[in-house]
Amino acid sequence: MPRLYATPGPTLRRQVTGDVVALVVVAAAVWLAVRVHGAVWHLADPVRSIGSGADGIADQLAAGRDGVADVPLVGEPLSAPLDGASDGAAAIAAASYEQVQAVERLALVLAVAVVAVPLLVALVARIGPRVRWWRLTRDVRRLSSAGRPGDRVLALRALTSAAPRDLLAVHPDPAAAWGDDDAPVVRDLAALHLRTLGVARR
Repeated sequence: MPRLYATPGPTLRRQVTGDVVALVVVAAAVWLAVRVHGAVWHLADPVRSIGSGADGIADQLAAGRDGVADVPLVGEPLSAPLDGASDGAAAIAAASYEQVQAVERLALVLAVAVVAVPLLVALVARIGPRVRWWRLTRDVRRLSSAGRPGDRVLALRALTSAAPRDLLAVHPDPAAAWGDDDAPVVRDLAALHLRTLGVARR
């Protein structure tokens, strides 16, 4: 199973710091998304009130229409205007609810966008380097298991990538020692490269 983190050291600290920063950014984005969703959602409150009021009026007019419809002779003429007014109020209510739904959809889309963009950036910023690190350390572990020939390759990588002060801490002339195949120095240089990448010695 691939390791998610390096062994204790600078590489691990960088990985953990980067992951914590990414989590904080995503958490802040979620918090902001909730705020944005709530703010936009409440923009439809006046329209909700209009729709609710229009619904109530439509119900009252419909009840009045039903009440006068049974009156002999004048029931139908009296109910016709009430019927039209009830239909008009119902149409206003329906239009209001459509507007409310549009605002609610907008609130959801904006909230998702506010979360999705930072989340995507965080994933790209963290997963890409982590996958490259894992592939590199997989190859390094194979070299570490290859014995002395693998140590020479790892030591050579250390000579080309490690900080000068770290190389000089291993040997005053590490390149010459590597060229002379000085076994202790080669092993120490290989260990230096492993530590730099955060890989445990096998």
